[in-house]
Amino acid sequence: MILKKFNLTLGHKIPDFKKVIEVDSDKSISIRSFLMGAISQNISSVNNALESQDVISTIRCLKKLGVKIIKIKSKNYIIYGKGLGSLNIKKNTFLNFGNSGTLARLLTGILSTTPNLIVRMGGDKSLNKRSMKKLITLMTKFGAFFFPKNRFTFPLKLISSEMPIGISYKAGVSAQLKSAVILAGLNSYGVTTIIEEEKSRDHTEKMLLKNKNVIKVITKPKKKLEYMEKNI
Repeated sequence: MILKKFNLTLGHKIPDFKKVIEVDSDKSISIRSFLMGAISQNISSVNNALESQDVISTIRCLKKLGVKIIKIKSKNYIIYGKGLGSLNIKKNTFLNFGNSGTLARLLTGILSTTPNLIVRMGGDKSLNKRSMKKLITLMTKFGAFFFPKNRFTFPLKLISSEMPIGISYKAGVSAQLKSAVILAGLNSYGVTTIIEEEKSRDHTEKMLLKNKNVIKVITKPKKKLEYMEKNI
């Protein structure tokens, strides 16, 4: 394609822009905010959350897992965190992820290493058609079980790991899978190592770094990151 050159002349100076515009929040960050608030200690606040269907599904799932979430006003919420490994659920409760692949993968990561959990989970018709083979393979390494066996689409039953052990994961370009491993690793024994050859979105890492009591992050050459519980 031939690139054309052109000149632009402004007849009048553009006036200073002195207004403040509040843009919609990011869906991925909003979902992560609620998930991380739920597994943190004490009270967290989420402001300017994107109130999309995926985020609403996140709130509904967390409430079924015993997390108290109060809506203060439009887009603003208070989360009463239960702490790592403290989520619980009533027998035969079904977690509906709706159409959210982000919620499905990240929450599965959290639940896979949460003690004494048996939970049924799935989503809408579209989500239930998506392969979760990579996610299931990774969470199985942590010691979680999924039923029916050799099935890689929702709906599924998850039995959490009795003794989750950190894993080594060579990450691809999926930030969702990387985040699932990070969140599963937080409640596992030992070190979970994630090696990135190509940089993917790092919302999860940046948000967790704000809480020094949850994880310690060590950056090594060749984009090698180690995530571990601080007090292990």
